[in-house]
Parts: sequence; structure tokens; C-alpha cells
Amino acid sequence: MTVGSSKYRMILALLTVAAAAMVASACPVGAAGTSPLNAQPPIAVPRTPGWFDYMVVDSKMRRLLLAHPGNQQFTVVDMDGGAVLEQVDVGDSRGVAVDERDGKYFVGTADGKVVDVNRKNMVLQSNIAMPGPIDAIAFDPKNDTLYADEDNGTHVWAISGKTDKIVASITIPMGPEYVDYDPVSNRIYQNIKPDPSMLLAIDPKTNTISARWPLAPATRVHGLAIDGGTQRLFSIGINGKLAVVDLKTGTLLTTVDVAERVDQIAVDQGNRRVYCPSGTGVLSVVQETDAGAVLLGSVAIPRGTHTLAVDPQTHAVWISYGAPEADYVEKLTP
Repeated sequence: MTVGSSKYRMILALLTVAAAAMVASACPVGAAGTSPLNAQPPIAVPRTPGWFDYMVVDSKMRRLLLAHPGNQQFTVVDMDGGAVLEQVDVGDSRGVAVDERDGKYFVGTADGKVVDVNRKNMVLQSNIAMPGPIDAIAFDPKNDTLYADEDNGTHVWAISGKTDKIVASITIPMGPEYVDYDPVSNRIYQNIKPDPSMLLAIDPKTNTISARWPLAPATRVHGLAIDGGTQRLFSIGINGKLAVVDLKTGTLLTTVDVAERVDQIAVDQGNRRVYCPSGTGVLSVVQETDAGAVLLGSVAIPRGTHTLAVDPQTHAVWISYGAPEADYVEKLTP
């Protein structure tokens, strides 16, 4: 693909928005006919014709947080009650992050701002003007700082969680994708998409790049997820190669063949599993091992599904997708 990350996800989400069959095992695991995940009834999300982007779980508040750019909204779902709690008009939403210390949800937008939403009552508090369009964001609670990468650009901006002010600008190679924070190593990790794809480690104490690690054979990497317990980072290329990196050394431990055209991925640290949804209608389930990781199985999901989030309390996997009659979020239980 040669399109920018936001356009890529829009094309991927809109390629096939027809509702798909309920989850079924494409590669059974364990007993015959057993699937790694089982679908629960989907929850309809009110909307104009739309699509979803990044998804995040607020485990303490028991909420699923979704960027809903097709609807120009930030959507909050009650994971236990199975109902839409709020839809906040924020613009062309992308990345989502939780700031527990300051009581905020942050939403990055492709129209050049980061939106501050009150975590308690889910009301928009302020719009933070940014120097460029925002894609992924991640919050560093230790330093009370939000990191926002420039969509298809050359910067990561650091924003104070307390003041909503930009406190640093970090120059990076062009083409950032997903960004995340690891509290164990106390570093920010940034995927760089263009070939050769690479992983940047950013020191939040100095807001400088401390390491650059290659990710080949993964190409045009998108999703990134971290297992803090095992100190492994997972980075997915659109060519179906999941790179497994040792964060202590930067060594590429292995690559796992999964479905192609995967966007956001997520780790269930409790079960040591990595979930990789493809817009082609396949969710690859990867199991961590002592040596690295292996493909556990594959699950059929609605075509166009390309983002997800994991509830660490219940180990449920949440997906989102569009269909002609409505948009949906759906819980898949292990």
C-alpha cells in the first residue's frame, strides 16, 4: 500500500462492510471443533454510515473506548452492561488513551487536535490544537505525559496530562504508525511504517530516541502491542509477519505468520496471547512461548474488522465493524 495510514484504515474498513457470520474456528484448537474465541450477541452503535479505528479498554471503569471516525465521534460502551454510554462529537477521531491521574480520556484526531474528555462524566473539556494531524497516542502515567504521533509525518509530540500543553517535539523518521508505553522499561515505543520498517524506543526522561531496531521481515508495520511481564513487543506488518522483539536487548526473537492486512493488535498478558484482526475477515490468535510465539489458531470475524481491544479482567476480546444496517461492537470470549 502507498496510501497514508488514515486513508489505509478507511479503505480497509470500507472494503467490505457487510455483516459477517458469527465467530467460527478456521484452525481449530484443542478438541475437535473448539474455537479460541466464541462470539456474543453484537451491540449496535447509533451512527451515520461510518467505520471504527483505535479501540482501548478502561478496565477500572469497565468501559470500552472507541474512535468512531466515520461518525466523527468518540464512543464509550459499558462492557458489563453491554450498552452504549456516550457518543462525544470530537471530529475525525483516531488514537485513544486513558489518563487516570488527571481523570481524562484523550482522543487524537486527523484534523489536527487532541481532544480532552472528562473521564467521569464523558463530557468534552477542551480541544488541544496540534501542529499536524494525529494518528496514534499513548499515555505515560509515570511522567503524566501523553505522546501523539503525526499521521504520516515526522514528529511525536509530548503533551502534559495536567496542563494539556505541548511540552516537547521529537523528530522521527517519516511514517509513524502505532505508539505505546511500557511501564517496566519506562519507554515509549513507536512503529515506523515505510520499508525498511523499524521500531523506535523513546526515553520519556529526555524525550529523545534511545534505540532503533529493525523489524524485517515484517513490512509496512501497523499495530504494536507490549507484554510487560515477558518484556516482549509485538509489531505486525501488513504482509502477515508478526515480529516478536525482546525489549531488554532489541533482538528479534522470531516472526509468526498470521493473516495479512492486520491493523491494530492487542495482548492479553494473563493468557499470554496476541490477537491480530485482519480486514479480510480472519482473526489470528498467537500464543507466547518461552522461545517466542506460535500461531494458536484463526477465527472468522466480520470482514472489515481491523481494530480490537482486550479486557484484562475477563480476557474477553472486543471487536468493532460496520454493516449496511448499523455499526457494531462485539465481545468474543475465550
